[in-house]
Amino acid sequence: MTLQQFCTIPYRFSVALLGFVCLLVWSCSDSSQQQSTEQPPATNTCTMIFMDKSVSVHLDQGFARKKYTQLINEIIDKNINWKGDRLEVYFIHENTAKGKVLALVARSEMETSDGANANDLEALKNAFSMDLQKERAVFKQYVLKQLVAQNAASSKNSTDIQAALPLIDNAAAKGLEVKAYFLSDMVESMKGEHRRDFHNNPPADDAAAMGWAREDASILKTQLTHLGNVQISIAKPFEPTASTKVNNPAVSTYWQTLLSELGIGTTVEEL
Repeated sequence: MTLQQFCTIPYRFSVALLGFVCLLVWSCSDSSQQQSTEQPPATNTCTMIFMDKSVSVHLDQGFARKKYTQLINEIIDKNINWKGDRLEVYFIHENTAKGKVLALVARSEMETSDGANANDLEALKNAFSMDLQKERAVFKQYVLKQLVAQNAASSKNSTDIQAALPLIDNAAAKGLEVKAYFLSDMVESMKGEHRRDFHNNPPADDAAAMGWAREDASILKTQLTHLGNVQISIAKPFEPTASTKVNNPAVSTYWQTLLSELGIGTTVEEL
């Protein structure tokens, strides 16, 4: 249609026609945008949950169990979204480095939608959503079972939180988007040279905590080189009313400083 022909169309009809054309262009654009959001990301997520199974933490009862149960459900709903997304659970104790108790990989994926009409596409989405929800539910069952598992071994008498860092670093080195969660009081308790025992010798204040963290980071830096894009969250088992004697804020300062010195690019979130 030429401009001259368009101008001869009655005004109201021309406005309606113009509106229809704009709507058609917007719909195509919006459809394309929606389709792009249905594609899986280039990088899969690796969710790593570290559960404290040392003598000072009881994850199987009371406030901690309720808090961590809710948190685990939220973590899985948030992070398990595509085929290839990973979920790993480790126990924190004397031998955290070999404490892996669970390794799951998501299998749900949406069937190809090439050539599908709107109804078919909606059906594919719904089927994928249902499969994903079922898989998440299975993941939750497995992880919650580990939450209440007891550690009767002598390994419960020590707490090697620091050993989790190489595990996180190794996962990040594989090109995965790593999100690590510590369900712990974060009271490191290891004996030996260059180790910390916060049970017997906790940091007295923030200044001491920061000094220790920088000393430890100077030793660990050469071993940990892939932590820049890792996301780390810490969820302590204490009730909000816990005293500073129970929940020593200087311990949090130690870990915040240590992780920052090691190059963690994002703020360590306390949940």
